Amino acid sequence: MKKILIINNNMQIGGIQKALANLLSEIAPYYEITLFLIAPEGALMKEIPETVRVAKANRFVRALGLTHAQAKNKGIFMLLWRGLLVVLTRILKTKVVFPLLGHMEKIDGDYDAAISYMQNGAENCFYGGCAELVLHAAKAKQKICFIHCDMERYEGKSEYNIKTLMQFDKVAAVSDSVKKQILKVAPQLESKVVTVHNCYNCEQIATLSKAYDAPYTDGKINLFSAARLRREKGIVRIIPMLGKIRDAGVDFVWRIAGDGPDWEKAEKLIKEYKLEQQIILLGMLENPYPHLKAADVLLVPSYDEAAPMVFGEARILGTPIWTTDTASAYEMVQEPDAGQVLSNDDDTLQEELLTLLKEFHDLQFQKSEFDNKKAVEEFDGLIMA
Repeated sequence: MKKILIINNNMQIGGIQKALANLLSEIAPYYEITLFLIAPEGALMKEIPETVRVAKANRFVRALGLTHAQAKNKGIFMLLWRGLLVVLTRILKTKVVFPLLGHMEKIDGDYDAAISYMQNGAENCFYGGCAELVLHAAKAKQKICFIHCDMERYEGKSEYNIKTLMQFDKVAAVSDSVKKQILKVAPQLESKVVTVHNCYNCEQIATLSKAYDAPYTDGKINLFSAARLRREKGIVRIIPMLGKIRDAGVDFVWRIAGDGPDWEKAEKLIKEYKLEQQIILLGMLENPYPHLKAADVLLVPSYDEAAPMVFGEARILGTPIWTTDTASAYEMVQEPDAGQVLSNDDDTLQEELLTLLKEFHDLQFQKSEFDNKKAVEEFDGLIMA
């Protein structure tokens, strides 16, 4: 049985962490796995299989996996230490701070493969560091880095991050489209980049979708989104569009699960356009799946996405997807006929939304089978190569 080391920042609720939990559930019976979490915290800790050994970073490196608020709860040392690292990152950039932290950690054991399950952020952003831990703190026959972002549009496409990726034996892109975007930015990685799709816990998603009865408004088109309320997710830009669509005589309800820095802006726009009866902010939901299953459509209006987990989750539950044109939209939505890809230009997007909503009852989408067989085969091929 091959020994694998997987490094991630934490197990807070998020797309990367959820994909990791799903992967572990699939591969745990077949590999001896050590999951090294910089900060072993988060709601998804409970989803780690019992056979997976969990290790954690020392107190100096642990700051990489904590937010400011979490560091504050850990005491004055962690708060001050993390604050110092943030300042140093802004001044000296990640190219100095992250290798330093990587050399400050030593991970026990020899492994067949060591995997960084997340990529670094912008060069002045204290986010990431898993790659440097794999490169400097781990002993392994091969070293691999996963990429979950649209590298062409990603703020982390720095010269340092690309040079860091060059040090890995393999780079795993979570979709074919993500792979193409990586090679646009860094064609020198062509011999290293392979596709390893994300896994989904299909049985768990189906079970969670029945946990409670989500509201549904009869006589209206029920839209649903699950996203952080921040600019790149595009939630705020849709509100004025829906105000005009409502004025055109279309009945709809849009329920949004998530919170974030744009919450107050969203509330203000909802009031400004008098959409209190049409747009409902649900806040952060630990289990949004009943809403996703009940909805007529999953709306994903992002400016940027790589390979969002919610595409696969909607397909598992049979909910059609309307998404803006982002990196993997055609691959994950249009090609399997799971929904519609819309323009990412605001004016055109509004026109297309209006048309779709008016013609909604005449639209048909394919409810396709969904499983993890291909994703697991791709992961096995990565490790066995």
